[in-house]
Amino acid sequence: MTSPTTAASRGSGLSADELAALKPHVVDLHRGMLATGPDGEGEYFTTAQDVQDIFGTHLPAFLEGRSGPTPLMVNAHGGLVTEASGLRAAEQRIPWWKDNGIYPIFFVWETGLVPSLADALAGWLSGSRGPGDFKDRIVELAARFGQGERVWGEMKRYAELASSEAGGARFFADQLGSFVRAHPDALSIHAVGHSAGSIFHSHFLPVLLDNRGVDRIESVSLLAPAVRTDTFKDKLVPLLDSGIGKMAMFTMTDDLERADNCVRVYGKSLLYLVRASFEPRVGDPILGLQASVEADPVLAEFFGDPDSGSSAEVVWSTADTGPSSSSDARSHGAFDDDPATMESVMRRILGGRKDIRPMPATRGAESLWPAQPRDVPVPTWPNAATRKALCVGINLYEQPQDQLNGCVADAGAWATELEKAGFQVHSLTDGAATREGILLKMLELVATSSPGDTLVVQYAGHGTTAPDLDGDEAAPGQGKNQEDEALCPVDFRSGELIIDDDLGAIWDQLPEGVALTLFFDSCHSGDGQREVLSPAELAEATMERRLPRRVVLSDEERKAFMTRRGYTGSGAALGRGAAPSGPDAGPAAQPQASNAVDRYKAAREVLFSACQPDELAYETAGHGDFTAKAAPLLAAAIGTMTNQAFLDKVAADFGGRQHPKANGQAARLGLTFLGPESHDGAGSGGAGKGAAGKGAAAMSAPPASAATQQAGQRADDAEVAALESTLAQAQGAAGHRAAKVARLLRAIADVIEE
Repeated sequence: MTSPTTAASRGSGLSADELAALKPHVVDLHRGMLATGPDGEGEYFTTAQDVQDIFGTHLPAFLEGRSGPTPLMVNAHGGLVTEASGLRAAEQRIPWWKDNGIYPIFFVWETGLVPSLADALAGWLSGSRGPGDFKDRIVELAARFGQGERVWGEMKRYAELASSEAGGARFFADQLGSFVRAHPDALSIHAVGHSAGSIFHSHFLPVLLDNRGVDRIESVSLLAPAVRTDTFKDKLVPLLDSGIGKMAMFTMTDDLERADNCVRVYGKSLLYLVRASFEPRVGDPILGLQASVEADPVLAEFFGDPDSGSSAEVVWSTADTGPSSSSDARSHGAFDDDPATMESVMRRILGGRKDIRPMPATRGAESLWPAQPRDVPVPTWPNAATRKALCVGINLYEQPQDQLNGCVADAGAWATELEKAGFQVHSLTDGAATREGILLKMLELVATSSPGDTLVVQYAGHGTTAPDLDGDEAAPGQGKNQEDEALCPVDFRSGELIIDDDLGAIWDQLPEGVALTLFFDSCHSGDGQREVLSPAELAEATMERRLPRRVVLSDEERKAFMTRRGYTGSGAALGRGAAPSGPDAGPAAQPQASNAVDRYKAAREVLFSACQPDELAYETAGHGDFTAKAAPLLAAAIGTMTNQAFLDKVAADFGGRQHPKANGQAARLGLTFLGPESHDGAGSGGAGKGAAGKGAAAMSAPPASAATQQAGQRADDAEVAALESTLAQAQGAAGHRAAKVARLLRAIADVIEE
């Protein structure tokens, strides 16, 4: 039954009678499940009895008086479409399908996820700088670090749950199979899926063909499919000819994908955003992207041109290649509203019949994206601010053995000193310092900066190392470091680590003429770690108020991290040589050729870390030892000292248990501490311009027993030189991903391991 609410209160705007008329044709799923009754449901819901009524009453009435197999079309719309939008679309399109002798079934996903995604992206419209691809990269990072991956992952889980043992789509498949067994010549089965509807069908169609009474699906038409290519090849490609008769894909050329937009913020299609931001592995091939198909030998052979005689064909919109192979769609959301596309799909369902009733114009066809987001957040830092800082401190980790005493106080001490120096400071502490929260604020700090700005990021909390998922840490020149360095947000135990790759992707967006300085008070800040102690050690250290800041991940937590990133692995290393999940390793899993050494030399950030890579950074009497000595020196050092002089001043007061260091270009260590950078990128003050070509340095105040190291040089300079030579010889060949080797000096948690 339909909830007796008034039309005015319904999100769809449909009347009670209009909603009731949808019952024979619309199956509404909430999180993949059918409703058990009206309680807690929205304006429209579907129960198991409603599905049984389709096959017991409504479909037989439609078939009465018809001869030969009647087409039954199962449509799955995109998973980002709201329930209200899906209901309105179904209400408008059902009569057209029936008028052409086809019985339509529309699966409507009750997700309502697109407003959240639109809000997440639109918040970057007013603040982020730059047009075109540069701004698109900012949006991609915002979507990945924010709600994008979570929203998309939730939608995919709903698609899979729908065809699970208790899912609503599986129940529908059982009922359809029973009907076909009882009426073997009454129906021909067809499937249509738009965007994420291809993900829905990748789970549903194998279930439908699994000994339920349906042994053949005559045609499958996928419109701008958002399914990953590995999922498609695993689940649907093997069914062609054995269970699926014909398959067609209608999607845009790469030129049109790049001319599309999302929320009028992102200057490419949704499929580009899915590939860059929504899937766990960055760059996973997406079926609807022309580049993904043409780069995959299996798919390039699988799909033939229209009228090629192939069982699987692809139509690249825009195209006018015959009555069954045409499309005028010019945006991702347009395919299921485009008459040329939908009439081509219908003719394929009807076996090529040309005398169909044309698709009527839809009433007020809706864009996939809302005209305006519901809520555009206020910028964190005033637009006019030229000195901006982010301070992060975490004491209250979820597990008692992880908890620290002095990190929040550290963040407060840095904030106080920075505010005295004229910085606008935003702080994240304890529960607010999640992975998402930290990364989005870091990205906002960089994305809203302009030439002449001075930025500071301070972090106090645990750090760790995590499995190297893409092999870049094993590259020549990486020294002994074979894992990704990681910071530990408050939610890190569930796999929500911030690895150096995440931070490097943000720092890569730093505009010319913007100075960025990082202060990390954590154990071997090059490894960004604060040690987790045994219960006895923890009790003793707490009594002495001396806590080192480092955690070591368990095997289970390493697996959680790998799963979070879309990888699986086994063995003691739990990460080294890990393979991406799914049957395809694909390009995303391989280190790629890049200008890594160039980025390594060009990095403009300077990191001050609390200790050497093989040391612990301690906290004593409620503050990190590094913070207690460094923060009070800020006021006197800003504008009067070089970065190297500031390091020397801090290190002079330390004893023997930890030795602070600084990482960055050698030239930058001679620049003015927290001074603005010149617009030519050379920096201000000191010896910056004269030493600009000397590469990177890890400057430190070494232990007395350590070997003497010249200013501006690194212990692994020889390895770096070898790396430069190797990359120069292999230029143009498959190699390391862009900017990955930059972590040698970028030092997210002091990446350099000596």
